[in-house]
Amino acid sequence: MSNRQLSGMSGVYYVAAELSKLGYIALVTTRNTKAADIIAMNDKTGVSVAIEVKTCGISTSDSFWLLSARDRQKKPHNFIYVFVKLNRDKAHDFYIVPAQFVAKNVEKQKAKTGSIWYYISKDRIASFKQKWDLIQYVTTRKS
Repeated sequence: MSNRQLSGMSGVYYVAAELSKLGYIALVTTRNTKAADIIAMNDKTGVSVAIEVKTCGISTSDSFWLLSARDRQKKPHNFIYVFVKLNRDKAHDFYIVPAQFVAKNVEKQKAKTGSIWYYISKDRIASFKQKWDLIQYVTTRKS
């Protein structure tokens, strides 16, 4: 398993741990599940949220997260992204972002090689840092 895969999986488990601390039932899906990395359920309401986790490792840039063209597609209101920046000497950073916001803010860049890169910058999502209350909002609102 590559360092990138290990960083990605550790990000998923850090998010699941945070959700558990907040009182959610957090179920990690099998690796590379297309729909979501975590299903979190509010056991008071029985409402669940699908969570896609994107992780930047300790040794990688903390100014953006790589995405794909599918991240520009519309998703249901109960789909959330959590962008994680792993840190060595301080607490990890979590950005909890609604999928609708991500879809509208994915940036696209063509590399010199001709390949297309999709990403979201930390500046675009800065206001969502530690916004775990968005998950509570989604799991308590009426559809």
